[in-house]
Amino acid sequence: MNIYTKHIFLYCLMLCTALFSACSDDDNVQEALAEGQGEVIFTFERNQVYSIISLEEMVRLKVTLEKDGETITLPTFDLTGDEKAMTSEPIRLDNGVYTVKKYIAYNNKGVQVMEAYLESDNELVIEHENITTFYFPISIRITYSNNMLRSTLFGICTEIFGNDSTLWPKTWREENEDFLTWENLHFETDDYGNIIYLSEIVFDEKFAANTEKGFGGMKKLPSAVSEMPTIESLVIRNIPEFEELPDNLNKSGLSSITVLNTSLKEFPKHFENIKHLNTLSIINSKLTELPVSLQKLENLYAVNLDGNEITSFPAELAKSWQKLVSLSMRSTKLQSLPAEIFSMKKVTTFDFRNNPDLSSLPETRGEGMELTGFLLDGCGFTSIPAIAATEGIRMLSLANNKIATVRNNELSATLQCLILDGNPLSTAPIINHEKLMELSLNNCGLTEIPNVNGLPNLRSLYVAKNHIQEVKADAFTNCKMFSILSLAENNELQSIDNNAFYTTTDYKLEESTDTSSPRPIYMACVDVDDCPNLTWSIPDTWNHIPTIDVTNKEGLKFGDSHVIVYHKNSNGVTRTQHCKEQLKENGQECGKNHDARPVKDFEEWKEQNLK
Repeated sequence: MNIYTKHIFLYCLMLCTALFSACSDDDNVQEALAEGQGEVIFTFERNQVYSIISLEEMVRLKVTLEKDGETITLPTFDLTGDEKAMTSEPIRLDNGVYTVKKYIAYNNKGVQVMEAYLESDNELVIEHENITTFYFPISIRITYSNNMLRSTLFGICTEIFGNDSTLWPKTWREENEDFLTWENLHFETDDYGNIIYLSEIVFDEKFAANTEKGFGGMKKLPSAVSEMPTIESLVIRNIPEFEELPDNLNKSGLSSITVLNTSLKEFPKHFENIKHLNTLSIINSKLTELPVSLQKLENLYAVNLDGNEITSFPAELAKSWQKLVSLSMRSTKLQSLPAEIFSMKKVTTFDFRNNPDLSSLPETRGEGMELTGFLLDGCGFTSIPAIAATEGIRMLSLANNKIATVRNNELSATLQCLILDGNPLSTAPIINHEKLMELSLNNCGLTEIPNVNGLPNLRSLYVAKNHIQEVKADAFTNCKMFSILSLAENNELQSIDNNAFYTTTDYKLEESTDTSSPRPIYMACVDVDDCPNLTWSIPDTWNHIPTIDVTNKEGLKFGDSHVIVYHKNSNGVTRTQHCKEQLKENGQECGKNHDARPVKDFEEWKEQNLK
């Protein structure tokens, strides 16, 4: 080939290459947007759609929109990205305002992995020549097909019990095709009876009112539970063999976890990363410590750790659990509490009952606390803790401790309820607090009624199981609103003076009542059960107590009442069997037996009337 021919060949080759490249560029150019069209990119982000367990499993998406009352289902399109975000290519739509109603996601095998309905944050606005990015919101309602859910639950049973379905809970077996009869599942259904939203699973030792086999023997919760995107509440109870939660609970959308009566000893890895957990109850199990890492659970508002073997409460948790409203740690092995414990601003009442090794509390509280009470029954206190005297404390319960004396200045001026049952008090405490309404001193070794003259608003006094011998005149006359007295099981009690109680005629009477006799208008109930040496005639003025007018509404009338007296095994207590009170409405005797009690005993009466 001569030089001329080579040049011609090279020139032709360059020309063909240029033409081919131009054609290729033309093929990649998309048509221009039509008039009145815009584009949208659909995007999932991990920080927004927390209920998606694994974003990378979603590779194709079908989206249903609504515009002007018309439903529009878009062709299925691909998603690309990674576990942090998945995004579509731009999709063309006509201008206007759309509502994104639902989507169906598929994996790389074409299997449906999710169906979800959007209930808010679902408006999509398309404008000409603009590209809009639509981020799928967290307010979604994910639905299962019944077959998908059944398959997942079968897998859970298989992991726990093996392939032999006769070992599974009866209603969860393969032959039970009526999915709605499966027990211990809480769900929503559509109009056709299909489960669209499974919110809670309860793993119990037995089902059907403790007659059918449940999940007794389960030692570890299957990890598949964490991968069920709609589960909000998990309950594991009454399974003594249960010991372990899975390490992937941080991938769940759980907001509530309850573990009751198990052998759970520790929290699993990554537990502190359950982002939406707000209620945690691990009760009567084997926990020995609270990891400091739990400080990351900043959304907790209720924690119950009763009946575990925990010895301390980390200061770091007290500092970070600032949304906590309720904390209960009864019957543990607590020995002390950090100074920061009373910096949890929203906890109103701390419950540390039945911790015999707990004998002191920090003396100060954080600013702005809503603290109002302590439940410290069955602990090791020998004196009233200093923090009980701080402003705002309204309730203090220290029953069954080792307190021998109580001084007036040890109690808050705002205190309304004081319970000291079962303490070895050397003498009855003298308390002067005008706001105190309830005082309980059962089984304290008292030999006399405490002086309550300094308690003008006292409503209830409980002094059962003591060694009191008499109730003297004027014992309660300074307590004008006094209404409940318990003296049960005072074996030495011999007399009750009927002048011990406040009575008056200064009230608005019903027309049927005698206006001349002073009556204990606030008295409601007296308990003198099991007082074998008591001799007492209940006064007739304790019948037909008029209703006090507190409504200021004309025509609103309530019938007369009478003081209820319980006196089982107290044979010296008597009451007129045939009421001789003359009724003004007809001038006739009442004739009723007001010794009848509405319920069988004092405790039941309290339960019904003091809720």
